[in-house]
Amino acid sequence: MNKAVLINFGSGDLNTGFPRVTVQLWVSGYSRPQQFVGSLPAAPMLAELYRHWQSIYTHICSRSISAKEFRKAPEAESVDDDEIEIETEGITNISQVNFDEVCQNLQQNLNAWLNTPNFSSIEARARSQLDRESEIQVTLETNDDLLRRLPWHCWQFFADYPASELALSQPEYIRQVQKQQETEKVRILAVLGSTKGIDLTTEQNFLENLNQARTKFLVNPSQSELNQELLNPEGWEILFFAGHSQTEGETGRIYINENRTNNSLTIEQLQASLKTAIANGLKLAIFNSCDGLGLANTLEKLHIPTIIIMREPVPNRVAQEFFKYFLGAFAVSHLSLYLSVRQAREQLLVIEDDFPGASWLPAICQNPAVEPPNWLNIAKPVRLVLSSEQIYALESILLDLIGPIAPTLVKNISTQVSNFDDLVERLFTRLSVTQKIEFQRQIDLLLAQPEALEDENKIIDREFIRICEQILAEIIGPIAPILIEEALNLDRQSKTAFVETLASEIADPLLRLEFQQRISNLAAD
Repeated sequence: MNKAVLINFGSGDLNTGFPRVTVQLWVSGYSRPQQFVGSLPAAPMLAELYRHWQSIYTHICSRSISAKEFRKAPEAESVDDDEIEIETEGITNISQVNFDEVCQNLQQNLNAWLNTPNFSSIEARARSQLDRESEIQVTLETNDDLLRRLPWHCWQFFADYPASELALSQPEYIRQVQKQQETEKVRILAVLGSTKGIDLTTEQNFLENLNQARTKFLVNPSQSELNQELLNPEGWEILFFAGHSQTEGETGRIYINENRTNNSLTIEQLQASLKTAIANGLKLAIFNSCDGLGLANTLEKLHIPTIIIMREPVPNRVAQEFFKYFLGAFAVSHLSLYLSVRQAREQLLVIEDDFPGASWLPAICQNPAVEPPNWLNIAKPVRLVLSSEQIYALESILLDLIGPIAPTLVKNISTQVSNFDDLVERLFTRLSVTQKIEFQRQIDLLLAQPEALEDENKIIDREFIRICEQILAEIIGPIAPILIEEALNLDRQSKTAFVETLASEIADPLLRLEFQQRISNLAAD
């Protein structure tokens, strides 16, 4: 059972405190959240500790790693910025041990702050509704820059719930209408920008080897070339950028080529074309480059569903390792986006002897009004979802042949095929010679009984699911995608049964009736 925790910090800052902190707990199966209200005291020490950590991180990395290996703005074109130009004067004789102590001090103070009574009490009430096995999406709603930069993954909560992960969000967000593109492969626009001192071929190779993706590479593009591709009416599901970047005030700048002039852009300069890309189906933007919170700040205002960035200057090797592990979990193993980021971030712990603080860098920025994408949902939008009768029949046959693993095998393979025949063919390859003979015999018998399979007009197709999810979200809010997923997992369902299952989750009888009538009207049309 998936769960979501939204923490809104309201007004305030670390110097004055947060007088009203609201925690909402969304649980699949319930159309409305539970809500708890508390507060957090002033914690100016946290701000000082973070700045101290940031200064030492910048110093120790620049001392042990060539400055050219960072994916920050090329020095010759760098723009001074108080948020980024960290004063390191007087910082000498810093060792890995010193840095570890600073990290531990910041972590301990963060947890002590979150353990103050007026917040720990509401945390305890939320925890009473959670379990360690469930995937938990935790979203912090705040536009306070310092708060967004704190190492929230060090909060004890995330150690206690191993399937939980954090995202940042602006306090205001809306759900944009997005076009559903007809494609069987994820369309990725990969922008490989300025490569001064860094190697981007590793990420390019990762993307080229994705079987379920069609990737367009823009290498050192001009502004007009980048704009043209963002405006492509066929749309992109994922935008990937690798190269140099930096924060400038409340926005961000990316370096797209190595020309002497016109070599960089702010997100504002791409705003119009990005809006079009989002309307055409852009669901995920990944900026595998330095200091991405400024980039995310502007992108979030465009209401893009999900963004992945690096909080601070990032060494080339760290960026490569993170992307490798994230892509493996998300696109190959088909884990959720949140779990994919967590696993990739934790893999960076292995290289922290060479790259201190590496696991502190990745961050998700999420629009809470939209469910985060998963690879299978965006990889097969035009594929028909196999009827529950077909799935049930295959599981029954396979249970006798291979035992209790049958439902899992059918479920995993069914997400990778387009129809019943493809599924049977893929299952056939997983069986021994003797099992293949019996499996084929049972399938022949099944196909000889047309009533055993659901009529085509009863199959729950992707467009019908999209319409149900859209209407359900308008009526009950962000829990809708979770209810859709749970309803799809139920056995032996027609379209009518699918709608009834969803309607049963709407507690308010008037809203339940509205949902059923709107679906019925669409079916009649």
